[in-house]
Amino acid sequence: MRKFLIIIVILMPLFSFSQEIRGKVVDKETNKAIPFANVAIKGTSIGVTSDDRGMFSIKRNTKDSLFIEVSFIGYKKESKFVPVDKEYVEIALTKESTELKTVSVVGEMSGTISDINQASFNQYISSEGIKRLACCSLAESFENNAAVDVGFTDAVTGAKQIQMLGLAGIYSQILVENQPSIRMLSSTYGLNYIPGPWLEGIGISKGTASVTQGYESITGQINIDVKKPENKEKFYFEYFTNDFLKQEVNVNSSFRINKYLESIVLVHGAKIFMETDRNNDNFLDVPLSNLLIGSNRYFYNYKEKIKSRFGVDVLYEDRIAGDKRFDKDKDFSTTNYYGAVLNSRRIQVFENTGFLLNSDKNRSFAVNGNLVYHQLESQFGLREYNPTQLSGNLALILNSDLWNEKNKISLGLSSSYDELKENLSNKNYIVGQALNKEELVMGAYAEYTYSDRNKWTFITGLRGDYNTFYKQTIITPRIHAKYSPFKNSAFRFSAGRGLHSANILPENISLLTSSRKLYFEEELKLEDAWNYGISYTHKFFFEDERNISFSVDFHRTDFTNRVVIDLERNAQEAHIYNLIGKSYANSFQAEVSITPFEGFETTIAYVFSDSKITVDNKLIEMPLTAKHKGLIALHYTTLYDRWKFSFTTQYHGSTSLPNTSNNPAIYQLPDRSPEYFILHAQITRKFNKFEAYIGCENILDYKQKNPIISSDNPFGQYFDSSIIYAPILGRQFNFGLRIKI
Repeated sequence: MRKFLIIIVILMPLFSFSQEIRGKVVDKETNKAIPFANVAIKGTSIGVTSDDRGMFSIKRNTKDSLFIEVSFIGYKKESKFVPVDKEYVEIALTKESTELKTVSVVGEMSGTISDINQASFNQYISSEGIKRLACCSLAESFENNAAVDVGFTDAVTGAKQIQMLGLAGIYSQILVENQPSIRMLSSTYGLNYIPGPWLEGIGISKGTASVTQGYESITGQINIDVKKPENKEKFYFEYFTNDFLKQEVNVNSSFRINKYLESIVLVHGAKIFMETDRNNDNFLDVPLSNLLIGSNRYFYNYKEKIKSRFGVDVLYEDRIAGDKRFDKDKDFSTTNYYGAVLNSRRIQVFENTGFLLNSDKNRSFAVNGNLVYHQLESQFGLREYNPTQLSGNLALILNSDLWNEKNKISLGLSSSYDELKENLSNKNYIVGQALNKEELVMGAYAEYTYSDRNKWTFITGLRGDYNTFYKQTIITPRIHAKYSPFKNSAFRFSAGRGLHSANILPENISLLTSSRKLYFEEELKLEDAWNYGISYTHKFFFEDERNISFSVDFHRTDFTNRVVIDLERNAQEAHIYNLIGKSYANSFQAEVSITPFEGFETTIAYVFSDSKITVDNKLIEMPLTAKHKGLIALHYTTLYDRWKFSFTTQYHGSTSLPNTSNNPAIYQLPDRSPEYFILHAQITRKFNKFEAYIGCENILDYKQKNPIISSDNPFGQYFDSSIIYAPILGRQFNFGLRIKI
């Protein structure tokens, strides 16, 4: 099968023909593209949606001239006459401006959009969807999405990690504007390092992604769009607080420097200073912290021929967790009280420059790069861990049409460098720890795309890389195919290889928040897996903005090698070694989104995950991975966007728990967790230049009982805070205020 895929990637006959109208939907005032607009042939049920670049393709139903109607929330509906001999049209929409008691109307796209125009299975969470629940950071951005699950990694530090397709987030690639972001040292706390108010939107791609971003994506890719000056407010302010007195402020300001150059400055500050211990175990439920993040981004556009994005991000965080009686000045490095102290410093510089070489051939050349330095000084009880990371990425990319616009090619060269120094001062709890890592990966790729802009799309890619740390040459084939058998439908298939270079402690920081002794039993190899996916999406459009979207997908991931962190052998130990045997994950998701009338949206989703791993020659269910998950998300917006109401229900099924049978009875857990429901709600009131919201998270007040094993003796051999399957905090109330100018 794998050899067959490689052959398909290299040779694929492509024959197709269709008569169609192509075009682009833009904002009449700014000439910027309008993504996900509704495009239809007037007087028929034939309709499509524009893609994320505002482009669309719709099949003619007649040889005569016709009218195309385009609509999007917040814009006036536009009808465009298309002569019989015209194949391309650009349609400009005018914003609606309705005044009623000084309340202005601003259109916003739906919360989550499934893009049927792409060959891969994509969803896009808009800025409107992100704001439907209190969103302090990227970690809170997926509450209304069933594809991505976010949970705590331990009950001490507040670290969070995502899951996709029944596997940990380290097997998904997280990018910020198509550049590597949350990885290595930021794997554990990085979800909190991207503020929610900075987000323009989040793209989610399930299964193997394009080869253009390297070989790391196994289960999916998340690409984060940050606010840009050309399509955002000149000034933005947001204040957030909740009932345990988390104080958060966001300030954004954009400005034009000259006719070609614009800039945006984004600042985020957060502080938690109230001690919260709702389960009375003397451990803080929420770490005390000070967080400051800043970003200065520049956007250069020279006559649409040269475009560049460059800037710098900086971060500083202090975090204190553990026993609420812990005093950093008095109890640090002692056994008086258990404390976890973390100090993070991070700086990133980045650039992305593109040159238009030939507009007729859509030929362009791009240079992308970033440089990251991350320093973490931390101590967990008596375990001191002070790693540093230096990472750099550089890519050269050439994109072009081939003999026509239906056939495209992308060629690229890339290199990435990672230096990780673990700096462990106390190693008595680690046996066989590997040396510090210095890893250089150099590669090249070719990706071919065929699209008849109607029924068929094929993307075949092949890349080759050499990894100096593992001394291994890696060939990565990937394929995506889309066929649209009916109007507004998409049947997709994907397959490909993905690899991951494991960084045990940065990616599993919860191991340090326990008394487990760590045994590195052998030299670890690259994690290697194949992912296969199939999906079907269908959208039905009706009058007055009513629509129904249905999607179903299945993905399977087969590991040929996986790094096993064995917690089953002994509750006081963790054994790390390469996979011997099978490991796989099956994931099935069905989702229906309904807009029965203007302003009301409903999403109902179900996810089934079957994740297995071989541990000590036994194929077992992957611990802390729920088999069943359900989601119901309701949202209603009143006329003129005055009021917005959001309500979300999540169902989390039972999951297997790591073995604790050799602990004393008082410190033992059951084999499986209970199932539970989580409810969230938020109400937003919009005024002329500002809006206020109030919400409640975890309305039913469900929380894991006794999330820390042996909290009464944290320096003893049974202490473990890493077995987390449910929320640690119970019900939370929050309030926020947003001001836009």
